[in-house]
Amino acid sequence: MKRIFSLLVVMLLFAIGFLQSAERPRLVIVISIDQMKAEYLEWYRGEFTGGFKRLLQEGVVFTNADLNYAPSETGPGHASLGTGAYPAHSGIISNEWIDPKSGKEIYCVDDSTAGKVDGEGGGYSPRNLVVTGLGDWWKQTSPASKVISASIKDRAAILMGGQHPDCAYWYDRKTGHMVTSDYYVRHAPDWVKAFNAEDWVQRNMPDAWTKLLPESVYTKYGSDQMQGEQQTDGSTSFPHIYPREKKKSLLPSGPFGDAMVLDFARSAVRSEKLGQRGLTDLLLVSLSCTDYVGHAYGGNSHESIDQLVRLDRSLGDFIADMEKTVGAGNVFVALSSDHAAMPLPEYLTAIEHRSARRVLVQKDIYPKVEELDRKLQKQLGTTEHIIVSNAFLNYAAATKAHVDSTTLEHRVREGLLRIDGIADVFFRREIINGASRNRPYLAYFQRGYFPLRGKDFLVLPCEYCLFTSSKTGTTHGTPYKYDTHVPVLFWGKDLNHKGNRIARAVHTIDIAPTIARYFGVPYPSTVDGKPLKEILQ
Repeated sequence: MKRIFSLLVVMLLFAIGFLQSAERPRLVIVISIDQMKAEYLEWYRGEFTGGFKRLLQEGVVFTNADLNYAPSETGPGHASLGTGAYPAHSGIISNEWIDPKSGKEIYCVDDSTAGKVDGEGGGYSPRNLVVTGLGDWWKQTSPASKVISASIKDRAAILMGGQHPDCAYWYDRKTGHMVTSDYYVRHAPDWVKAFNAEDWVQRNMPDAWTKLLPESVYTKYGSDQMQGEQQTDGSTSFPHIYPREKKKSLLPSGPFGDAMVLDFARSAVRSEKLGQRGLTDLLLVSLSCTDYVGHAYGGNSHESIDQLVRLDRSLGDFIADMEKTVGAGNVFVALSSDHAAMPLPEYLTAIEHRSARRVLVQKDIYPKVEELDRKLQKQLGTTEHIIVSNAFLNYAAATKAHVDSTTLEHRVREGLLRIDGIADVFFRREIINGASRNRPYLAYFQRGYFPLRGKDFLVLPCEYCLFTSSKTGTTHGTPYKYDTHVPVLFWGKDLNHKGNRIARAVHTIDIAPTIARYFGVPYPSTVDGKPLKEILQ
């Protein structure tokens, strides 16, 4: 009885806290900018005149923010932002993983039971997410509040939104529409149908992507042509042509996809009356185009610079519109990213004179792993594969050959470390139980490892070694700072540290519990993050 009374007291205190938060802003907007390196806010700060400039000047900026786990990918990144939980607890360990039991590849938001809505979308839901998120805590505390999530990418919208938002929407490249699945709703709201009927892509996407600013702005950061950039029609430089018949599929490849998502968010706020009904509502927006542009051209390219200055203007207009719609002082913004990315290795070697290289895994890694597998088969006297799908070990075959698991792993490690480009190998037992000061990245992999979905071993590339299947572009996924150092900033009327730059180490998992605590929303023990004191003071 005493325990029940204590629980009721705690619940009452949280309820009082939420009621007291009535004076807080009525619209909370969580923005994730996909593949946004923290450095971008410094490198290109002089070119910002809109949203980035305003958020940096008026917000609280944490300059030493990090994912603090690996792999640094979109699925885990948005799940961590939305739930405050590391992948080790959220279950979202990668964009895709191989199911240890079936051997089948699983996409992080795949759901065969999620049907189409009004003939569109379907196929995706948050069923693979094993913890609740900020949106769920919000709805539990204030059921009448609304929680809406949107992005170009399905996994970004879905995993940021948590298990049961009012709805999550993503972009369909075939139709040019924003779609969802019947996991959320049986029929799309009228405002979504109206938005799609207006054919945003054909009305707003130009025939070519050209530079927004004078050429001199871009050339001071380097050349428009860099080895390693993706070619379009034989060129890596501006302009980038958008044939009319390809516009819907090409929308995410430049800055206009973000503009569409922000327009969709505007429609959501107006039509759903977010922040205008005497309640505090939650809008989660992931802007994906910085990621698509970064993958193709690298973060130091003229394309990335133009993407960011355009996004800066778009965000400035969007925040101003939100203030007009729900009232000045009634908007609270948290901005971060799911991951960063390595610069083009060609840029690093030519411009920064670093020792960096492109490692083509199909040519440079996989054949050597296959050779090691054949060697192990010979040692064990078996025709069965010992290394399976570059992810699992055939411990049963080793047992038949009277080789114990530790010895097998030792042989696999020795063989893999002889492959040029591989810096370390972590086995399941080490990830689950191990800790070593001499292997600093082990902890990153531990925080990113969910045993029921985990591989038998994980490989760490050497630093500044870009493991890729492409001869152009860049990617991410490692625990190195160039993949994990992201922005974290908060903006709102009552923050005491406005304009401050906080240098202490914080993590993206801290964002969800910080917002929850600030608005008096209780959250569960599955949360790994800690509320940031500078925001709560």
